[in-house]
Amino acid sequence: MNRRRFLEITTVAAAVANLPSASAAWWQGQPQAANTNPENRGLLLYVDPRLGAEAQAYRRNIEAASQQHPLLGILAGGRQILQIQSPTPQQLAYNHVLLVALPDDPLLVQAWQREAAIQPASRSIYAFGFGHLQGPIGYLESDRNPFLHAAAIIKSPYECEWVSLTGTDRAGVGLAVDAFLKQGLVNGLVAAPGWKRTEPTLLDRDPLAPGFVAPAILPETIGSLRRIALTQVAEDEYRGALADGGVMPLSIWQAKYYEKGQWDSAGQIASLYQYATGLHRRAYGNAVWAARFSSAAEAAQAAPRIAAAAKLKPAGSSHWTGDLPRYAWGMPVMGDGDSTGTLELRLDGDSVLLIALARRMT
Repeated sequence: MNRRRFLEITTVAAAVANLPSASAAWWQGQPQAANTNPENRGLLLYVDPRLGAEAQAYRRNIEAASQQHPLLGILAGGRQILQIQSPTPQQLAYNHVLLVALPDDPLLVQAWQREAAIQPASRSIYAFGFGHLQGPIGYLESDRNPFLHAAAIIKSPYECEWVSLTGTDRAGVGLAVDAFLKQGLVNGLVAAPGWKRTEPTLLDRDPLAPGFVAPAILPETIGSLRRIALTQVAEDEYRGALADGGVMPLSIWQAKYYEKGQWDSAGQIASLYQYATGLHRRAYGNAVWAARFSSAAEAAQAAPRIAAAAKLKPAGSSHWTGDLPRYAWGMPVMGDGDSTGTLELRLDGDSVLLIALARRMT
């Protein structure tokens, strides 16, 4: 099921299907006062209670990391993390959410994008762009908060992000938590030694090893923006880079960046910008896409071709600039102007970097 279809069926009934009955009244026409001030938005942490002693360790480690972790600090807004085992729909909707759970947890099943299917009995997973895998595998997936965009909420007062950390088994959940806390990964797969591919597909990208290292070429800051998260790029983007540039990259990463206020505006038009600057793997605003090739010559061959595909114009021997793609099919009624931001391509040794900076929408 794709994300568009998921949002279409996120109705009041779906939102409360697996939540405690005491929570349902808010969705049945008796809402409490909605939180409309982004300054009051916090970070809700939900940990699957079936994880037992591991759940307690995850809570402690996440709480301990909240002051140093670049994304946790932003999501928490400088306040204590809300650790709630039975969150109400209102708490789910009006806060950022970090969810740590086994794959059949009801809240996780409601929230994620359905780009992956996990079979706990066989410790196997199918993930789009990665294929069919088996073994202890952690799976990380991020998106905008689906509860904030459910039918029960007429107008979102701001944006909230959702991060799901799960896996094929308990060990896989631990791999996902470690990758999030230690390397800032928010989208991708991490597998312990011994994993295997059970059948081939056209789009097979291997999972990361637990000790993976992000490429040093990704900047920590871009002007006033700070790097907050990392996405492992799937095989479909590798094939796209090959089609555009004529050369297959050795590795591709996407790093997400944050500027204060980028998730704070209300309503439909602002939501386009806020989605683009969010944590979803296809959210391209305020991001750096970095592809490394086997040599500087290969990168130099690919760079102008990728620039041409992105409709960028030369601004130097190894530099191209242009406009960020529009959000809503070029329709002014949907908030699109002449440009939604800037897109810049740089050639740096054996790597090609695409730097996408979104223009704020209000």
